[in-house]
Amino acid sequence: MNSEKKMVNLPLIVLLIFGVITIVLAGSFTYFSISGPDYSDTYSEKIEQGQIQNPITKLNLSLKDIDSEVVEEGQIIIIDTEEGERKIIIKSEDIGNLTLKDIQKELISYISVILELYNLHDIPFSSIHPRIQMYIDNDAYYIEVIEGDIIIKEDITQNPDIIIKTTHEEVFKVMEDNTYVEESLNSGKTQIELVASKFILFSKGYLTLYNKLIKEF
Repeated sequence: MNSEKKMVNLPLIVLLIFGVITIVLAGSFTYFSISGPDYSDTYSEKIEQGQIQNPITKLNLSLKDIDSEVVEEGQIIIIDTEEGERKIIIKSEDIGNLTLKDIQKELISYISVILELYNLHDIPFSSIHPRIQMYIDNDAYYIEVIEGDIIIKEDITQNPDIIIKTTHEEVFKVMEDNTYVEESLNSGKTQIELVASKFILFSKGYLTLYNKLIKEF
């Protein structure tokens, strides 16, 4: 009779243990998805110390139409926009030989800080990093976030989580007024396309970002 009880109870105990482990893992996964590392204080400190600066102020940049009557002194970079227009970025003479790509990376890096992309994180218990594809007019870059570090790379990445499409004009407006991001999105001048599933986005911490920008996940 005792052996019969053991045979009956053993599967139940195994199932119970398995159930508890599953619940703990699911709870941990959800917790780390929602409550990932927060690097906000670190970045605020870098901004206060001047390690992170608005590129427009730092590089003395301005965006003008190519036929602008007033062209300030300095180096000029020509941009072909998506609409076929031609614009120029004017920069001061004392910033070396920065190319358009160098400037674009500076702009994207600062926007990433404004959007707090540094708080995105890997899928819990994995090394699958957040990746964001970004287009500024005709130029493609992607952003990778690794333990709070924002890494900007040229070209197109495989399987991005989201895609952001914008223009140089919109980027400059955001540089001049951080609160303009929402208006740019609402007007459709900047577009965000969700590529990954909502589960993947949630597990990488996009929920807070998306709610902040779109107000609906």
